[in-house]
Amino acid sequence: MELKTKVLVALYCVTALLALLLAWMHLPAYFGNGIVGANVQFWKDALFNANPAGRFLTVDILFLAFVCNVWMFIEGRRLGVKYLYVYVIAGVFIAISVAFPLFMAARELRVAALDSSKTGYNIKAVDVLALMFIFAITLLASIATF
Repeated sequence: MELKTKVLVALYCVTALLALLLAWMHLPAYFGNGIVGANVQFWKDALFNANPAGRFLTVDILFLAFVCNVWMFIEGRRLGVKYLYVYVIAGVFIAISVAFPLFMAARELRVAALDSSKTGYNIKAVDVLALMFIFAITLLASIATF
């Protein structure tokens, strides 16, 4: 494996770890509500109980997460990255700032293992449906902040 690959994989993994630690430091207040109650209260706070700056950042990250998911599906299918839906689901339930760097690490390892001339898209209908669902949630949550 090339040094460039090793460095990028390490960078992505360290970024994911830091994002996990630093983002999740803010969640203990929600843990006593159970998984569903915690998620409901978290999104209420992020979308409705926050100040305008907090709502802006929430909407901004939701749209960024959507575009990251689009790219993960396209690139993941093109390269044959395994466990693609794990990254998407982790982005929703853990944090996109954790899942996306982990996907990037897996992608980098896959690119290193493949012939770099492989091109084309192999996105599936189920991927498009999943992306449409994620987009709808992003759009509805963003509109609901008004």
